[in-house]
Amino acid sequence: AKAPAEIAGTRFEEPIQVLSALKIMIGDDNGKFRPDDTIIRSEVAKMAIHALGLEGAAEASKGISKFPDVVQNHWANGYINLATSKGIIIGDENGNFRPDDTITYAEAMTIMVRTLGYEPVAKEKGGFPNGYILTASENGLAKNVEGSANKAITRGNVAFLTMNSLETKLMEQTNFGPVPEHSVVDKTLLTDRLGVKKYQ
Repeated sequence: AKAPAEIAGTRFEEPIQVLSALKIMIGDDNGKFRPDDTIIRSEVAKMAIHALGLEGAAEASKGISKFPDVVQNHWANGYINLATSKGIIIGDENGNFRPDDTITYAEAMTIMVRTLGYEPVAKEKGGFPNGYILTASENGLAKNVEGSANKAITRGNVAFLTMNSLETKLMEQTNFGPVPEHSVVDKTLLTDRLGVKKYQ
């Protein structure tokens, strides 16, 4: 499909077209993607759940939230509930999720590292934020993603982060004994969660 005029010829053209085709990132009510605008925490939670192919499960997860600031009729209630149950997102030090706050570079990286199963590695490397940022960088998630840890990340950069995540090999628990072990497996979100094959 022809790229919208606002992204045609820009560095964001490929990631936004890919995510749009997969319905992971959609435009606003006017069809605009606004790649240079910031993005909020609930929107990134939704993108992570879509990347996992769990949008149907998110619908079934609507209901009472563990976060006092996520009301039942919030548009992202099901996404946040599901992402919480899967350990992809957690609240702040006060137990709130802040669904409509802008998300930082470090927070977005953390969500996608967890989505891909690499949290054990990130914790070994120091945890939030540096361990997650380092783990994301080492696994190619940060390619073409501009920003700094505590600054708000833009929609276009989250598009790059998410596109990079789609073809990164997943990490899964491979030993469920007394000492859990995690290994990188030959699976990706694109092929094994979304059932999509990329043609060059």
